[in-house]
Amino acid sequence: MIIDHDRLQAEAWAEFHAARKRLEKAAADLHHHETSDVPAYDAWLHRTFPQLLTAIRNLRAEVEPKAAKVHAVQTRVALFGGSARRFWREINRPKPEQTAPGADDAGFEFGDGDDDDFFADDDQDPDPWGEGFSGALKSPAVPAPTMAAREIYRRLVQRLHPDRGGEWTPARERLWHEVQEAWSAGDSDWLARLEVEWETVNDILGPTSAVSRLRAAIEELHGARRDTERKLRAYRGAPAWRFPKAEKKRAELRHRIEGQLRFDLKYLQSKLVYLNEIIADWEDSRESRGVSGRSSRPGR
Repeated sequence: MIIDHDRLQAEAWAEFHAARKRLEKAAADLHHHETSDVPAYDAWLHRTFPQLLTAIRNLRAEVEPKAAKVHAVQTRVALFGGSARRFWREINRPKPEQTAPGADDAGFEFGDGDDDDFFADDDQDPDPWGEGFSGALKSPAVPAPTMAAREIYRRLVQRLHPDRGGEWTPARERLWHEVQEAWSAGDSDWLARLEVEWETVNDILGPTSAVSRLRAAIEELHGARRDTERKLRAYRGAPAWRFPKAEKKRAELRHRIEGQLRFDLKYLQSKLVYLNEIIADWEDSRESRGVSGRSSRPGR
């Protein structure tokens, strides 16, 4: 059997070229939003609501560590039983410089620590109150990186790492940091888009590239376009979308964003009260709970 390699190569290049054109059109909108719309919106947000944003930031700094500790204690009680107060004392006990073998990061000691693997994939919501109205208080779970993501990430690191030589331009530095973000997110489509952008700018691929590499690049282009279109769908519903051109809607946007921020502020205030009540109950001494040994707060 005779295989016409040149024809297969030409067909693969034509398909690659068409897929790249479709991606470039979507990527132009994405880059415009991320480099123009978002900075303009963020600057307006901080100019318009400085006090609200500061209050929310300060409350988050107080709420989030407490919420993490309370969740850790409640999870241990659910798994192992025992007293929440005892676990609370353990988690807040001053740590020695050398942590004993078998102790986890919260200060608990449960033998060889194998049970901590259970928490690595725990998909339970640690926040019984749900997320704030603006959705800014909750981070999505990070998926485990796929083999495709690992391969793309490896290639990009080899090309972009400062130690690999070449001019360290602002564009290369921006791409390097974005690659790290995509890897941290476990997003193979995002990594594929970044690799395609790099190869396009630097003419890594061409009509004479191997058919296998062209076919692999076509799949990466499809993944990159999926990533771009997914981000664009999310961005189109965000207040930053086309922000510089939305002067006529600025008053309406200000009213809506102020409502969201005030909702989040009240949410955080309520959550802080809720957490403080739980913590205060756990920190009560036996004497303060009375002869019966029961807490004055029901349901704790």
